[in-house]
Amino acid sequence: MNKHLLFVAAVCTALLASADPNDPQVRLISATMDSSRNLNIQYTLDEPAIVTFDVKTNGVSIGAANLKNASRDVYRVVPAAGRSHTIILPATEALPDSITRRKRVVTVTVTAWATNSPPDYMVIKLVGEDRGARTFYTAPEQLPGEGGVTNDQYKTDYLVMRRIPAAGKTFRMGSPSTEANRYSNEILHYVSLTNDYYMTVFNLTQGQFRNITLNFPGFAENGIDDTTSITRWEYKPTFPVEQYKCSVMRGTEKQWPGDGHEVAATSTLALFRNALGLPTLDLPTEAEWEFACRAGTLSAYYNGTNGSEKIAWTGSSDVPHAVGLLEPNAYGLYDMCGNVFEWCLDRFSENHAEAGSTVIAPVGPESGNGRVVRGCEPRWTNGNGNDRSAYRFRNGSSAQGLGMSDAYYYDGYRLVCTF
Repeated sequence: MNKHLLFVAAVCTALLASADPNDPQVRLISATMDSSRNLNIQYTLDEPAIVTFDVKTNGVSIGAANLKNASRDVYRVVPAAGRSHTIILPATEALPDSITRRKRVVTVTVTAWATNSPPDYMVIKLVGEDRGARTFYTAPEQLPGEGGVTNDQYKTDYLVMRRIPAAGKTFRMGSPSTEANRYSNEILHYVSLTNDYYMTVFNLTQGQFRNITLNFPGFAENGIDDTTSITRWEYKPTFPVEQYKCSVMRGTEKQWPGDGHEVAATSTLALFRNALGLPTLDLPTEAEWEFACRAGTLSAYYNGTNGSEKIAWTGSSDVPHAVGLLEPNAYGLYDMCGNVFEWCLDRFSENHAEAGSTVIAPVGPESGNGRVVRGCEPRWTNGNGNDRSAYRFRNGSSAQGLGMSDAYYYDGYRLVCTF
């Protein structure tokens, strides 16, 4: 088979193109194109790492979408193993004709990410014998399949999570007195967060829920709950879980914040954690939710406008919609403010912060009547501002003061985890 050298310049990088010796070190051996125009990349690692790559012509990337069909030792944790590793990029879709034209400088970059500091997108498989397998991408367009992250398979058979860059960040939480339609409980203050975290790009869907729970025949018998109680209408795989009890999701034996992220062993969340190998999977704190929702914005709506028509379902019906049909925010999160309410960990308090204060990684009050939900649902978004980033609401008034024991219409879930 005739092979020729594809690249004129080959660049090896570590995480963030850093030469820090504490980062995984990758060495690019070769990048060649075979007679069928498949690109074959060889590299070595000095320690296990998550590997991604890019191909540029004259310094311009051929685009994340043109890298999505790469295979072999890429987009996952690759062992060092004392040998070379291979990335194969098929020519049929990934390499445009322009890549082989004359006078093109083609650069291949292989990047090694520390396993405790992965790329922005983590995709977890929910079906098959390799359930729980994880792949990692630097952009949503790299995800295989038509449409990238908005392909229905990523709303049902996978859990797609986006890394939220929160470590060491301070943001303005709440709303200023000049913001239209604000409520008095949106106290303007500042929050500093201490860790990055991953958040699901969609509301937890009925399809994702069933793909986990129906693989465990004893699910209902063990007292967790009937898996049909995730929607009040017919089962719709790409629609959000709703009216599913928060007390069942986390259990009532372990309470936030006293027990931290511990959940009851018989809870739905424990089932998810065990099935996927994600021991930190949980609901977000209210501060984590708002930081992720705002995605760096200070405006009432996270798209920087005075209205939410393109980011939220606004009174179009009295039921939620399939996820991922509207515009995402700058972090690539969909439906944050107008599909279903989303349970948070915090107990609700009208006066949850002192105006103008700065708090570090808040966890909410130790006691209180009801639990915080954020976001909104279509019936409540008729131009009244309830789909703003700062809007907060209390649900529930159980004897435990947690608002967990009821299953409300329009109340759904968005999950987070840390590494």
